[in-house]
Amino acid sequence: MVENYQDKLELVAAGEAIGVIPVGDRRSTLRPDLVTVPIEGAPTSQVVLASRPGDPNPLVRDFGAAAQASLTG
Repeated sequence: MVENYQDKLELVAAGEAIGVIPVGDRRSTLRPDLVTVPIEGAPTSQVVLASRPGDPNPLVRDFGAAAQASLTG
């Protein structure tokens, strides 16, 4: 399993993988040797946020609130 974003891009650049990213993700512009191709007509995907119950980190709570306010469906 590859967890680092740059390592994932290396696999794509080497022709060993493909990547599917959200429309608004601008990180893909960081590599001049890769291009993005829109996928037309594909069904939307579900988004899930999982965290530990009672996680004291306020960033987790704030991210959840921001995601809920931003996502539709």
